[in-house]
Parts: sequence; C-alpha cells; structure tokens
Amino acid sequence: MKKNLRKILVKRFMKDLNKIHLQEFIENYINLDSKQKDIIERYIMNYGRYYEIKNIPKELTPKVPKEIDQFVKEYTLKRIPSAISFYVFEGKEREELVETLKMFE
Repeated sequence: MKKNLRKILVKRFMKDLNKIHLQEFIENYINLDSKQKDIIERYIMNYGRYYEIKNIPKELTPKVPKEIDQFVKEYTLKRIPSAISFYVFEGKEREELVETLKMFE
C-alpha cells in the first residue's frame, strides 16, 4: 500500500513537471548526494500530498517564497502545492531544501 501511495504522489509531481526540462531534472537529481536526494524526495512527496488542496481562502493561501520561485516557474509546478511543500520544512532542513533546489536552476 505504501509503495502504491508513493507512486501516486510522485506521478502528481511528474505530471506537472515541464517535459522540456525533464531530462535536466533527472540529470540534476542523479548528481545529488544521498542527503540531498532525500530532501528532494520529501519535497516531491509533500507536493503530491497537497496537490488536491482547493478552496483555501485567498488570504490564507501560501505564496511561493522567493527562494524557490525560480525553481517552481522553470519546472512549471503548481504554486499552492509547491508553497505548502516548502513550508513543511523548518529551520536547517528548509535551508538545505533551498540549497538543493538551487542546484536545479
């Protein structure tokens, strides 16, 4: 069951990922170390988890932070799940996520 859920979550991310940049994304991912891969994988899982969120009042909708805005635009990801996925991380982990995502730019 867990493996199936993981597959669904990754598919949601991959569906939105700009196909022009898919090869680049995969190459960048392959070049990451294991800790960076873990961070990206958790970001992707969170993206898939929060993919279906709708009907959030405008004043409560999280904005994509400037630290990841370029990544979100380049890979044509949805803004709400991208922002929520970012805010799941805290402190040092969030800094590591930002540094890892910069490697994809």
